Amino acid sequence: MKKERYLVTSALPYANGPIHLGHIAGAYLPADIFVRYQRLKKQDVVFICGTDEHGVPITITAKNENSTPQQVVDKYYKIQKTSFEQLGISFDNFSRTSYKLHYETSQEFFLTLYNKNYLVEKKIKQFYCTHDKMFLSDRYVEGICPHCHTPGARGDQCEACGKWIEQTTLAEPQCKLCGNAPEIRETKHWFFKFGEFQDRLKKWINGKKDWKENVINFCNGWFNEGLQDRAVTRDLDWGVPVPLDEANGKVLYVWFDAPIGYISSTKEWAQKKGDPDLWKKYWMDKNTKLIHFIGKDNIVFHAIFFPAMLIGCDNYVMPENVPANEFLNIEGSKLSTSKNYAI
Repeated sequence: MKKERYLVTSALPYANGPIHLGHIAGAYLPADIFVRYQRLKKQDVVFICGTDEHGVPITITAKNENSTPQQVVDKYYKIQKTSFEQLGISFDNFSRTSYKLHYETSQEFFLTLYNKNYLVEKKIKQFYCTHDKMFLSDRYVEGICPHCHTPGARGDQCEACGKWIEQTTLAEPQCKLCGNAPEIRETKHWFFKFGEFQDRLKKWINGKKDWKENVINFCNGWFNEGLQDRAVTRDLDWGVPVPLDEANGKVLYVWFDAPIGYISSTKEWAQKKGDPDLWKKYWMDKNTKLIHFIGKDNIVFHAIFFPAMLIGCDNYVMPENVPANEFLNIEGSKLSTSKNYAI
């Protein structure tokens, strides 16, 4: 029997709190079972993960703990790594997106897409808090979802309906830090020409006959609405710096750099093995079966957004499957580190 090659990833957990049961049930235990099964069959399999250490969840936790983002991620990386080890989750590498190697890999992706004209600069309207004197990226602002009308929708995505949100369309917006209503100001960002990939992505996804129905249906919902340009930079002081002189301190959107963490973690694994180019065998050889184990709130990023980035940068393997699991709920609400509702 021919030996098959698998690259298996579990969603990178935010380094803003301990691992909870929802994490384990959704993205880590199913992946670990699958990996152990393939190892028993003597297949070539590498199991990759790491902590997601950028974005607003980290900076909000730092403010709440009267700490710095770096102190927060250092603390919770150790806690999470220890938890996975005690549970016996058998990662081949558990990395961090604050490593220099990840910064370099993410910036290379950005520049490749930029030089191929897949990124465009735009001036946009964004919420600004006059009390905290800052633009309110993503989770810094919450309001009522313009699509499903659920309260508590974030400034980038609604967890209730799973749709991306243009933050200025939120009803009754509030600054997450002070509770005040923000005002709208102009700022500049770089946008990924997401729509240029719709036809290729739709054909690719609808050719996947063995994918879970919830993933296919979710993706087709996005295609039916039409993929639009999406901002991939943010006005924050914590994250991967945008590698352009005119960026003026902006950083990459966390959901741009986070999935690249799978690649940088594989690079780190290869370096530890003493063969720095070994990662290419798993990311650039079309015989590799790339499988992402995630929760359902991450479908759009793993089944549409990251694949579009991979297509734009050429040469990378596309996901073989994206098994997305439903949330683990207790008393009708999903477990959440950010909302301090977890076990």
